Parts: sequence; structure tokens; C-alpha cells
Amino acid sequence: MEIIIVRQAHKPWGIDGHLYINRKRICDTVEHPSRHLPAGEYPITLPFFPFRHGDGALSLKQREIIVGKHLLPGVVTQSQATYDRLYERLKKAFQRGTPVRFSIRG
Repeated sequence: MEIIIVRQAHKPWGIDGHLYINRKRICDTVEHPSRHLPAGEYPITLPFFPFRHGDGALSLKQREIIVGKHLLPGVVTQSQATYDRLYERLKKAFQRGTPVRFSIRG
């Protein structure tokens, strides 16, 4: 499984992007404007799960990524439901032994 985040807009109130799994757009993302993961590739194992639910980027304290549906720059909606679906999908991949690659671009 290949997870890619493509960052679209860097604003003072958040970094907006899109999350793709195996080249299919799954949801939107938002990250804190200064406390975010650098672009690059990361291994995903169950202790390291950078995704979470929430409303806005400025509430993030660590290098995490909020998933949901874009509402305004730095803000998403439907975050809890989006997070739950993503978590279940990744959990099933780990249970099947599917390797998971994660990268951030932009």
C-alpha cells in the first residue's frame, strides 16, 4: 500500500493537501504551518501513526496530520469519520502483512 500526501497550499493558518492511497484520492489533509513533518518518505508501523482527527491545524501540538474534507484553509470537516475509515484500512493492511509506504510531497 502506498500512501502519499501532496501538499497544495502553505498558509499562515495551515498546510492544506490531499491524501492518496495507491494513486486514488481518499481525503484532504491539514497540517500545522510550522510544526509539520518535512517532505520525504516515512515507514508506518502501528506505534507511528501520524494521522489524527480534529478541526483545524493550529490546534496541533506535534507533527501530526489531520484528515477530513476541506472546508476552509487550515480547516477540515468530517474528520472523525475520515480518520476512522483510514485507521481501519491501515489496520487491515497490517493484519494482512501488506507493506505500507508513506511519503509527503511539497
